Amino acid sequence: MMHEQTYDESGYWYPDRASRSGIQLLNLMRQYRSAEVEMRQRTRKSMRMNQTDMEAIRYLLRAGERGEQVNSSELAAHLGITSASTTAVVKRLVASGHVQRHPDPSDGRGVLLTATGHTDEEVRTTLTDVHARMIAAADRLSPQTVEEMSGFFTEMIDAMHADDTSAELRADDARPTATSAPASHPGR
Repeated sequence: MMHEQTYDESGYWYPDRASRSGIQLLNLMRQYRSAEVEMRQRTRKSMRMNQTDMEAIRYLLRAGERGEQVNSSELAAHLGITSASTTAVVKRLVASGHVQRHPDPSDGRGVLLTATGHTDEEVRTTLTDVHARMIAAADRLSPQTVEEMSGFFTEMIDAMHADDTSAELRADDARPTATSAPASHPGR
């Protein structure tokens, strides 16, 4: 078996490490990621949606919360799919009662998309308990632990993007220029 030859019981390629605490933490991260993926799959299954449909719903719900209007082109850009594929997604979500089409008041031929109130309620009902448990676990951490974990996860994210040139371009785009002032975020 390839797995047994490549990895030791730690699950990583570092069998000679004196300290296992870092490996244990990385394995817990793997277990969390696996549990999160399984939870999202259960949610999609209970709502009878595929991953793209669910991401479309999430995008439309967030846009609705911000009071933003979304058309098919914007949804296609967010999902990274073609307009034909977006049309298929929208047709499925309209047929299932999760999305409504509305005339665009600024463009007589255009159509705006919104998630239905039923969809918002269904997503909240499905995810409220798990989100409450996650928030409760995070709230039990001390401020020092939160600061340390935030630094750790930031380093992990940076490690995942280290060889991704598009991440560097995104970071460059996010840096303030001499003519732009940094955004302030009250309450954060």
